[in-house]
Amino acid sequence: MVKNAEKLLTLSEIAEILRVSKHTVQAWISPSSPNHRPEFAAMARHAGRKTVFIEDEVLAWLNQRRGPVYSTSIAERSAYWRERFIAGRGLLKGLIKSSEEKNTGLVSFQGGLLAMDAEPLISWLADGQGATAVYNLVMRADGVVLPVPLAFWVLRRALRFPARFKQVQDFMLDQNVFELAPFNEDAIRRSLELPTGLNELCLQNYCCSLSAGCSAFLTGNKNLLKIPGLPLISF
Repeated sequence: MVKNAEKLLTLSEIAEILRVSKHTVQAWISPSSPNHRPEFAAMARHAGRKTVFIEDEVLAWLNQRRGPVYSTSIAERSAYWRERFIAGRGLLKGLIKSSEEKNTGLVSFQGGLLAMDAEPLISWLADGQGATAVYNLVMRADGVVLPVPLAFWVLRRALRFPARFKQVQDFMLDQNVFELAPFNEDAIRRSLELPTGLNELCLQNYCCSLSAGCSAFLTGNKNLLKIPGLPLISF
């Protein structure tokens, strides 16, 4: 039973605290959703037709998921995500072409969730000259966001290299290295606020990442970088 003194939070308030969309919270509490999280759904209460949460329970749940060294994110990321990310460097070295050397400045990123576009991720997997810039940023990050459209794009191309495909798949999906950022309704709405003519994959990657709560998006897309006020890091 909910005590009168306990503060109740709505779905929108929960979404704001957890830095996810309201639709993500709804998916976590819905038994029919593939993203259902039973331990989170158990905290949901019903006040009439509304779903509410007890603030203290949510904060306690969130604190339990915070590691002593790593991110304060609530996602199912391994405590060893950084080590596993580093181990993925060069998984497709010699098989795919990467970008030229990059001089990505660290001053523009002081921590939080780091998301990346196709170019920096490919540079990392190919151990290209830009991989050092990726490494330096990841060392400051609290976690790395992987947009689902980008995961699809990379894994489809990795199928051309059967000897390495399983390793790439494990790195991107099975080792819990990344925060997976789905292409959901919130991402679609964000995309409608941006100019037309942007590269579709880049646009999807950016909007998914922002919807998932990233602090900065690492990209080499010149058209996106021209838009003022976006949380971008030039790669």
